[in-house]
Amino acid sequence: MSDAEIAQTVREAVERLNAALAEAARHNLAVTLRTTAHQTTGGVEQVVLEPRIFKLL
Repeated sequence: MSDAEIAQTVREAVERLNAALAEAARHNLAVTLRTTAHQTTGGVEQVVLEPRIFKLL
């Protein structure tokens, strides 16, 4: 996979995430994303998102 293809894949994933967060907001759900970083065995940092979802009253 080329750098341009990877960049496009990331952009599309972020676009889908933003759409999902907007949909959640329309249904009165609050979403927070906590990030953590882990180092893989190859020494590359991997960022992990952990969602927290709350119903707004």
